Amino acid sequence: MAGSIKTKAQSIIVARLYPDDDILESIQKIAREHNITSGYLNAIGAISRATLGFFDAAKGEYRAFDIDRHLEVVSCMGNISTLKDGAIVVHAHMVAADKQGNCYGGHVMPGCKVSVTLELMITSIDYQLLRTYDEKTGLNLLNLQSD
Repeated sequence: MAGSIKTKAQSIIVARLYPDDDILESIQKIAREHNITSGYLNAIGAISRATLGFFDAAKGEYRAFDIDRHLEVVSCMGNISTLKDGAIVVHAHMVAADKQGNCYGGHVMPGCKVSVTLELMITSIDYQLLRTYDEKTGLNLLNLQSD
């Protein structure tokens, strides 16, 4: 059964990332600077290196792959949440295209670098998104238990 909550947008942060910025580190830094602990994000731009991954459910681990060339970010979306200890978690997925139009997609991993620019919008919400450990998957999943 699906879990769901109803929430409202509080504010929107518009940011630009610069060449060689690590996408995940930059989003976490911006979230901390603006005290955003829950929200969603969208981004477009260009990258010099894609470090993407997928979750191998059979092995219970993320498997990463690198693409070391310039790509256009067709779409990047995700959410911002926290762990019980207050650590900010950025969970984002990206699709990026090469000059022939071949697309690559997956979970944004550390090491994904901006080439020219990445235009980012973060919308904070009025509900605290919390991630808790799930024994079955071994992942910290969104806990959408309403009070």
